[in-house]
Amino acid sequence: MESVNGKRFKVFGMPFRIIVVLIGEIGGAIAATISPYLGVLMLLFLNFGRPQDDRPNVEPLHIPMVFTLAVSVGLLFRLAGSMPDFFAALKKLRIILLFYALMLVSGILHWTELSKNRLDDFSTLMCFCVMSLMLVKTPKQLRGYLNAMLFSGAYVAIRALRNPSSIVEHIAGQEYERAAIAKGGTVFGNSNYLALFMVLTIFLSITMMSFYKKTWQRILLLLVTSGAGYVFFKANSRGASIALGLGMLVLWVLSKQKLKAAVALVLLLSVAAVVAPESYWSRLSTVSTYQEDASAMDRLQLWNIALDLIPQHPVFGIGPDNFVLYAPNTPHNAYLQVSCEIGIPALLLYVAILLTGLYASVRARKVSLASHGQTAALLQAASLGVFCCVLAVTVQGFTTGLAHREIVYVFVTMAVMIRGFAENLSEAVEPAKPSSVITKSSELVGSPLST
Repeated sequence: MESVNGKRFKVFGMPFRIIVVLIGEIGGAIAATISPYLGVLMLLFLNFGRPQDDRPNVEPLHIPMVFTLAVSVGLLFRLAGSMPDFFAALKKLRIILLFYALMLVSGILHWTELSKNRLDDFSTLMCFCVMSLMLVKTPKQLRGYLNAMLFSGAYVAIRALRNPSSIVEHIAGQEYERAAIAKGGTVFGNSNYLALFMVLTIFLSITMMSFYKKTWQRILLLLVTSGAGYVFFKANSRGASIALGLGMLVLWVLSKQKLKAAVALVLLLSVAAVVAPESYWSRLSTVSTYQEDASAMDRLQLWNIALDLIPQHPVFGIGPDNFVLYAPNTPHNAYLQVSCEIGIPALLLYVAILLTGLYASVRARKVSLASHGQTAALLQAASLGVFCCVLAVTVQGFTTGLAHREIVYVFVTMAVMIRGFAENLSEAVEPAKPSSVITKSSELVGSPLST
């Protein structure tokens, strides 16, 4: 309907596609105002599935920002009840918020259109993280949040299959084709980001299989795992491959039934060996011949530029996203990216953020393993999956400039959220031990912010 006789169809001077998006945006914003929790789920999907080129916008409005405002308005209508949760969320995310404060200072001191856009996006992201902790209050809502993340991963995988694109690399005289999402895809359309998001989707779907017991649920999760795995192999990322391998090792080490887990991993590897294209294994082997890899050598040059910039701007850096003003590409290393763009103090905070996510996941799993019931099983599965996800982000950060991206802060927020639920579960079980309602207490867990 966008064209008539080869001409683009317009309504009130605007393309029909934009009219449709605006109507959907307005309807979604109204729904988010009425039900802020539903708005948070929409924002979760938008953070990972929105169009790649939505800055300043593919449409007249920046969609995540509109939904953030809608959820904020909905919370204002519930101001009396939401303020305690708001301050509790700020306290739990204080390290991330302090990192955000340093980014603001750096962006203001080195103001460019690039830094302005990054600050706009990151501000929206920080609001989303705070809102997530405020509004996910029950185990049922936590399941909905996790399912929304899995849905986002499945959506991105489907987009990669339905709207494929590719980049071609030449290494040691060989040509390698890597899958991406064509223009108009998602913010994870780039091969490295696409591969990483598929790895995170695989970890979540695998671990949630231990919670969902029904056959149709496990089949659905298996389909998500298979689709994400196929796209992962097509994206052909060496950094994501290391992250996947390390995460799988963690899953085996922490498994209660190691023999069963080992058999499952062997089966997965066998299937992978058959399904994965030969170019995937061939490209992995090029790690030993990085001198003949133009991509690797370009990356080393970018790292050298970053290392030169750090001592020149050690405290507040050169401004978020301003690295491309000094080099032909982004830093391709999250730690160097933070150091040169925001400063060394910000790097220390960034490392602390990652450690917070890892520790919160470990703590949540340890506490939930001491409890019984459906909520404990949910927390055990979710904490293990999120731990592997944060670990994967930490590992891939050495080869990908993802320090300012939603994939870091959303998963760390999820870890903090799950830890809150686990600690509430522990507090609910302890007083109930002398009574006869032990099995019921684990299902009466409230908001993770009440601890």
